[in-house]
Amino acid sequence: MDGKLAVRTVQKWWQGGHDTAYFLRSQTLERVEKTADAGRYVYSVNQAFGKTKDCVDAKYKQELCTGVQAYGSDHEDADAMKRLIVSFTETVETSDACDRPNP
Repeated sequence: MDGKLAVRTVQKWWQGGHDTAYFLRSQTLERVEKTADAGRYVYSVNQAFGKTKDCVDAKYKQELCTGVQAYGSDHEDADAMKRLIVSFTETVETSDACDRPNP
């Protein structure tokens, strides 16, 4: 409304075989240290990153990663960011963006 970026979401194909922390380093310079689901999700009070399950591009050996970054608010809540990235990632997994391998 005021022209300022408030929330940024990303879904990006990324080199497979790496953890979520590898992906997040390409998205932010800030520290993001909290983890959930054995490192599948990495989050802080205003940023969160995830890695989808089974969303792969076999031809290019890439995995689909997700991110949510909240800017410009004094409200900071790590638990809310965790819930948000889990929900966002699960939604991406069920969308056309997820290219599941053939069994």
